[in-house]
Amino acid sequence: MLLKKISLRVIGQARLLPILRANSTALEAEAPKLSRRQRIVNYFKNILNDYKDVAIETGQDMKKHPLKSSIYISLITSTLVLMKTRPSEQNLHDRLTECTTDIMLVGERIRNPKSETAIDEYSRYANEGRLRCYNLGVCTLVCLKSHSKDVKLYSANCKYTEPHWTEFFSTVYDVGVFGKWRNLEKAMIDFDINTEEWDDDGQPNKKFKYYSDNLVSWDMKMK
Repeated sequence: MLLKKISLRVIGQARLLPILRANSTALEAEAPKLSRRQRIVNYFKNILNDYKDVAIETGQDMKKHPLKSSIYISLITSTLVLMKTRPSEQNLHDRLTECTTDIMLVGERIRNPKSETAIDEYSRYANEGRLRCYNLGVCTLVCLKSHSKDVKLYSANCKYTEPHWTEFFSTVYDVGVFGKWRNLEKAMIDFDINTEEWDDDGQPNKKFKYYSDNLVSWDMKMK
């Protein structure tokens, strides 16, 4: 009895299939043909509606989960700001030139010796071509290499003599982020103040004689 019912149902569906096909063909024939321009317009309208629905659903989800949304927005905003303000290699050379000029404009006897030493070292490495800049998207790493790119020695070009990848971060010399170079800017702090002139408590160092013969001659040598 059950098999008879199943067979009758299958036969009924088989009889309806040609009718459904005929109806679908008739509907397709009755549908007006759209021009290419209209199809393109409809295509972009569908895309716009999809984005609109996504935006509405995103707004509704943000209202339901405000803390989660705030974290995501903060992360996205921070990433975009980091990418926008990431300094380039040209910016490094420009800033190094500015720092060198600022040091040169200060008299030798009132320069900060730490700043002078750091800038001299930075400039020497840059002139030797030993600084390499790597763009990480959100920041720029400056690595110190043992040779310049133009050196053709075996030790400079053989991959087996290069440091292991685990030692990469030990070669990082500076980091560029938010439009500034961390170590370079740190070296320029109080570059026009000779720390040897003052004691740790900020008082003048009595071991230095500021005036020897007249008011404009300086004697910064230790007694």
